Amino acid sequence: MDATRQQAQELRRQIEWTLARAINPSDVLPMLHKLVRLAEDGSEENVFAHLHLAELLVERHPWRAALCARRVLAHRPDDDRGWATLGLCQTLLGNYNFAVHAYHHALTSAPKNPWYAHNLGHLLDIALGRAAEAVVWLKRAHEGAPDSDEVAASYAHALARAGRIAEARKVLVRATKRGSSGNVREHLALLKWLDQGAPPDKDHPLPRPTALHAPAPIASAESQASADAAPSSQPGGKADRADAGGPLRPVLRGAAAAELEEVLTRGLASLPLDAKQRARARALARDTGARFAQASRPAASRGGATSLSALAAGVAYAIVYVDHVPLTQAEVAACFRVSVASLRARFNELRTHLDLLPGDARYATFRQR
Repeated sequence: MDATRQQAQELRRQIEWTLARAINPSDVLPMLHKLVRLAEDGSEENVFAHLHLAELLVERHPWRAALCARRVLAHRPDDDRGWATLGLCQTLLGNYNFAVHAYHHALTSAPKNPWYAHNLGHLLDIALGRAAEAVVWLKRAHEGAPDSDEVAASYAHALARAGRIAEARKVLVRATKRGSSGNVREHLALLKWLDQGAPPDKDHPLPRPTALHAPAPIASAESQASADAAPSSQPGGKADRADAGGPLRPVLRGAAAAELEEVLTRGLASLPLDAKQRARARALARDTGARFAQASRPAASRGGATSLSALAAGVAYAIVYVDHVPLTQAEVAACFRVSVASLRARFNELRTHLDLLPGDARYATFRQR
């Protein structure tokens, strides 16, 4: 094996280690660009680099990300993540029919992936107005991810737009009984719309489907269009943010602050953190509330990642980050029943707004010597 190939393989291992340790995914961008230059075109390392570049760049630079995804597909024409990422790129670029085509390819390669089915169905329903066709895919997504409140909301919305209001109500009622406080509010808003007969002029605005749901280690979700920001492995920027729904701006006064602490406490109970770390997490949640108290409306209404569960997950992971706890973002997200993308989006915003650093004296429970 020549020296260049060995260097490429070693660099890939470094990137994989970084991602596995859940260090901010955007930190590996320079390493990925270097790997693209170093690895032979079409090699495993080269395809690996292009795939991760596509997933990292998609929110901020969808056109560039689409080029990377196409390079992956040139060598792996059946790669489901490549097609799903390309589908997200085309959605962000407004090429909805091509996005549908891409998601169909992703599902051909990974037919049991509920997130691809969700993205395709949500795209058909919201962007293209093809609710009856969307129901088929959203039903598959709901069967594959029955505990997802976001999938349930999308499925119910498409059912209602297809004239199947009674079925939509059943789906929402079941989801509302098990959902987090933020998602319950969204479901109740949808139920109110159903009670009115689901009139088109009062259609509840679900987020536009711009997120990549992918198998581990990289997951994703829905997104809401807005303006530009920093990338993340599953998009967390301001422009068409994946599962983030816009800048962090919940009103965390009074009842909302109490709800956040309640959701946070429930999730923390499933994490291997000690009492001091949990106390610091609650302190960070209070600081978050104070910092964003000038916002004009509560977190909840525009999608999963604007829910308090996503914010709570971001707060919990912030403690993991500053205290060097050996937990991945996926492990933390699972405890709050949110996607990794939504956690990343909220954590990135928290880290930016609060200037968090590893070992941050405000929240870390240990001190580096």
